[in-house]
Amino acid sequence: MRVNIAVAHLAARRFEQAIEWADRALHDQPRLVGVMRVKVVALAHLGHLDEARAELSRMLAIDPKLTIARFREYFHFAAPEVLELYVTGLRLAGLPEG
Repeated sequence: MRVNIAVAHLAARRFEQAIEWADRALHDQPRLVGVMRVKVVALAHLGHLDEARAELSRMLAIDPKLTIARFREYFHFAAPEVLELYVTGLRLAGLPEG
């Protein structure tokens, strides 16, 4: 449930709240990549690039093959504006293109 709330806040561009709910979810499941991704994107959009990069590094330790191209394939069902919100944030944090 906390994951869904974090995603909803991210999609609504309420980045601080997305981070808060992502942290709550990560407290329960610290290796949940989907929540880590929400946190990376929210941090990047807030301009907290050092924190976003640190979280991205933890995420890539779990999912080392993740790239922008692979994320686009995985998240193809998302509304275009939500997909681009994620892609822009992941790019800002330094995720490789592909």
